[in-house]
Amino acid sequence: MKKLTDYKKIRHLTDQISVEKVYPLSILEGIQSGEIYVDDTDFPNAALIWHYCGFANILGNYNEKFIEETMTIMLDPPEGHSGRMALQAENDPRLQEMILKTPGVSKYDRYIFDFTGKRDSISPTMESKPEEITLDNYDLMSGKIIPTFSWEDKRTFLEKGFGYCLIKDGHMAACAFSSGVSKDYVDIGVETAEECRGKGYGKIVAYAMVKEILRREKLPVWDCDTRNEASMRLACSVGFEIIGTHPWYKYEG
Repeated sequence: MKKLTDYKKIRHLTDQISVEKVYPLSILEGIQSGEIYVDDTDFPNAALIWHYCGFANILGNYNEKFIEETMTIMLDPPEGHSGRMALQAENDPRLQEMILKTPGVSKYDRYIFDFTGKRDSISPTMESKPEEITLDNYDLMSGKIIPTFSWEDKRTFLEKGFGYCLIKDGHMAACAFSSGVSKDYVDIGVETAEECRGKGYGKIVAYAMVKEILRREKLPVWDCDTRNEASMRLACSVGFEIIGTHPWYKYEG
């Protein structure tokens, strides 16, 4: 397995991306950072596309050796990356068997959503109005799923990404942002401060993102772990519908 720098060489494999597709596309289109590993740099038949946030996809005609090398990277990530790998996959029993041969690797599932536009109403009595994430408020973002999750630095996010937040008493109450961006899709990431949960703030910022994505003539995307009931309910409240699940894998030691 070797690192690829000429991304055009795997153009023939990109039609195979079927899950979490915005993340590999964001790398291939030069919008967000990540790494691509292939079996052969001259004539690649299999590829591992690994986004900065940790999401990774396997494409092409992979074999057991390629999967073993992928697992080696998962267990011992090279320097210069975020250090996380969450391997996204289709419902493929053969692939699952090869991946789970590695001790310490666990399988979970993520919901697949389709954007339908059918949403719950947002109470007009709510006085909170979201504001754009800018240089002035960026450093107020706190939690796990904030721009630093999927963007290497502030400058790149503010140049190529976007988002909305609610600020209360000088602190972030909630934010929603472009976690993954390609020319056609935007994946929405949402974080609500623990003390502000259950107040509808997440819905306000998430719906602001949906509106802005549609204004930019792109398709809103949402995915979450099936154990994350709060994210699932929030997605359904702002226009998404569950259409299936797919597995993902991570090393837990």
